[in-house]
Amino acid sequence: MDSSTTPRVIQLADQIMADIAGRGLQSGDPYLGTAEAARMLGVSTTSANRAMQLLVQRNILSRRQKRGTFVADGIHGETQRTIDRVHLVVNNTYLATEGMMADGVIVGIQSVLPHAEIEFNHLPGSDDTAWVSELIAKTARSQQAEGFVLARSSLTSQRLFQASGLPTVIFGSRFPSIQSLPSIDRDHIAAGRLLTQCLVEQGVKKLGVLMRSQVLPGDHSFMDSIWRTAADLGLTPSDLTIRFLPTDDQAIQHATRDLLHEHGANGLICRSQPLAESASKTIKASKQKKIQETPIVVSDVYSRNQAKLPWPTIRTVDSSESIGAKLAEILVEQAQGNTPDIAVRRLEVQLNKPLA
Repeated sequence: MDSSTTPRVIQLADQIMADIAGRGLQSGDPYLGTAEAARMLGVSTTSANRAMQLLVQRNILSRRQKRGTFVADGIHGETQRTIDRVHLVVNNTYLATEGMMADGVIVGIQSVLPHAEIEFNHLPGSDDTAWVSELIAKTARSQQAEGFVLARSSLTSQRLFQASGLPTVIFGSRFPSIQSLPSIDRDHIAAGRLLTQCLVEQGVKKLGVLMRSQVLPGDHSFMDSIWRTAADLGLTPSDLTIRFLPTDDQAIQHATRDLLHEHGANGLICRSQPLAESASKTIKASKQKKIQETPIVVSDVYSRNQAKLPWPTIRTVDSSESIGAKLAEILVEQAQGNTPDIAVRRLEVQLNKPLA
């Protein structure tokens, strides 16, 4: 990995491992204390301690109370380090408005890590710096190997987990400045293209797009794809109107009426199921037959049975169990000190049309 994007704590941990190898130390041999390691590395005791905590997580070092620090089995690959606890770090707002992470994802994680504890950690809706820092510090002190799955996470939390060096995978959008955390995300470019094509094929000439107020990098790719596909299909910039909305039924319905009546939209792309549900109420309540026939397509769906939904929706080709297994495999690779081969994994998507 390019050192310019490697978290400092990992660079220091690598230096400690090189020191252990250079001395020819074996499993069970005593190693430097925190103060000695800090002098060897030329850093503060805090920085040295974090690096040593990371190596405890990887089973390279072990710390025994009142006895000191020792080289552990993992230094020579004698044991394959796994993950004892998986933290599912989910934004509180996401849980409240878009539902819990799919059960299948958890089943997939446990298929790879059958003995790992699964723990939900709910990110606060506002400033999460102190909360994330405390969680990272607590985990770094643990004798267990722990990993993190970040769902709909903020830039702040991604940045802090990247700097921690702890096994972490982003389930969703990775911010551009986050270069050393692996991620698994849906193909938002394909999603935008499929939904736009679906509406235009139905004769839609003016598109209304309802987006969430919390904008993540995946939303940028999604919108870029809608713009490009609309242009390729002969629409102009004036044929597309976008609204970024909170998860509030009245706000969404008001914006929907504005799109349909004031901007002449005759087809709606909804980023999420809650947006589609609110927009649908407005369409059904209209007394104008033309508006009652307005088609809706949806990107992000949270219903267990998508086949029963009345709109065309985007679905990942991979099952939720398969996705969960991939997330767990990435955490195990990191726990063993390896860098995943693919930094960003795009999940193939397809258009799922409602049953007639």
